[in-house]
Amino acid sequence: MANDLPEDSPTWKDSVFSMRAWHGYVVFFIGAVCSGLGALFFAVMDRYSGNLLDWMGGSARYLVFLIIPGGLTLIIWLRDKYFHGTDGTGIPQTIAALKMGECPARGGCLSMRIAIGKIILTTMGLFSFLSMGREGPSVQLGACFMHLTTKFHKFPQHLVQRGLILGGGAAGIAAAFNAPVAGIVFSMEEIGRSFDKRSMGTIVRTVILACIVCVFGLGNYFFYGDINAGRNPLQFTNLLQWASVIIVGVVGGLLGGLFSTVLLWTTPKIARLLKTHKIQTAVVIGLLIALISLISGGASLGSGYDEARAIILNGSPDYVETLSLEDQQRLQRDHEKVTPMYPVYRAAATFLVLITSIPGGLFDPSFSVGAGIGQYLAPLFAWTGVGTQGIVLLFIVSYFSGVVQSPMTSFIILIEMTGAVMFALPLGFAAIIAYEMSRLVCPNALYEALAEKFLAASSCQNESGGKTKH
Repeated sequence: MANDLPEDSPTWKDSVFSMRAWHGYVVFFIGAVCSGLGALFFAVMDRYSGNLLDWMGGSARYLVFLIIPGGLTLIIWLRDKYFHGTDGTGIPQTIAALKMGECPARGGCLSMRIAIGKIILTTMGLFSFLSMGREGPSVQLGACFMHLTTKFHKFPQHLVQRGLILGGGAAGIAAAFNAPVAGIVFSMEEIGRSFDKRSMGTIVRTVILACIVCVFGLGNYFFYGDINAGRNPLQFTNLLQWASVIIVGVVGGLLGGLFSTVLLWTTPKIARLLKTHKIQTAVVIGLLIALISLISGGASLGSGYDEARAIILNGSPDYVETLSLEDQQRLQRDHEKVTPMYPVYRAAATFLVLITSIPGGLFDPSFSVGAGIGQYLAPLFAWTGVGTQGIVLLFIVSYFSGVVQSPMTSFIILIEMTGAVMFALPLGFAAIIAYEMSRLVCPNALYEALAEKFLAASSCQNESGGKTKH
């Protein structure tokens, strides 16, 4: 072909070895590493906040009536005063930024001010022991860092418009869970809503670099643990077991879809209350969250990661024996906190946090709700021959798929978090069923609906704080 050039041509050398090319490599490398460092920082802060809660012990039971309302009110005040655009999980803003194209409003969603605000406010939320995750903020933070690289190097236009933002968002998910494949899939299924071949190389490189950063910081690990260690892999071999997949998919999907429907209906109403009665509304919601923590014996505090991990690993004694004695004792304590009402407490606390639209994610709490449901409905599936751990995993993937309506991400991320490779088909089947059931009660996907609201209301503002209409 006329456009094919030999490797020794000046054009080829310039495109690979020139100073300009290497400048682009360095800028890209720094952006990807910063995306990984952001996810690593949130992971460390989440761990420290959990350790602080353990250290507080029984005193936390009543101190949360000061910490949660005070922390929530301060976060909302700082968000509205200095960090407008950091609202919510950060994933809808990233989706909205892709749809905006290159305009001042995109800078309002993916600026350094937003990145700093997301770091500060999410950290405050974690140390206020709110029921929130860190994965959504990691997505927006990664997208911010990768978008900011365009200020230091002139990348190809298709990367400026989509590739770098998709790569940063994918890196946020991948690094947060040490799940590189899930991060890549999430960028296509949820953030970009399409397969972008031209951006795929950029997405993969960003994800790999960000994950390497987290591996250096936290080690190469399974998010929940290797559930198949020391035993035959978890898998299904008969029709009765597959019947449980259908039932769990239907129930989990409907519950997840119902949660999203109520959340989408309630959030605008609370937003109006926060505009007219900011302090009063924040304090009341904070007190309700604290009350739930009191009733639940503290089980609703934090992200829910510890409780979900304890539930899942309760079915993997061989793996648990490989852990340190301290870790085993912690798993036991966390499992004892899980009662039949735990998923209700966790879902209610998460709902109250999400309706305030403070920076924070819903991945960890949703996984925890699904695990809690599976733990206490598992005896109803004894006739299928499926063990408790299998039902727990099916409910996690079904409930989460119902909430976010991203079935591929839902089962791939759970496989990468647990090492349950031989359980991929049941998880994938349950995720698809849950997705279809969720759409019956929640026609609009949660993140997509929130992104449309950002676009319609011009929630993403420019750097001067003024609104940009679309």
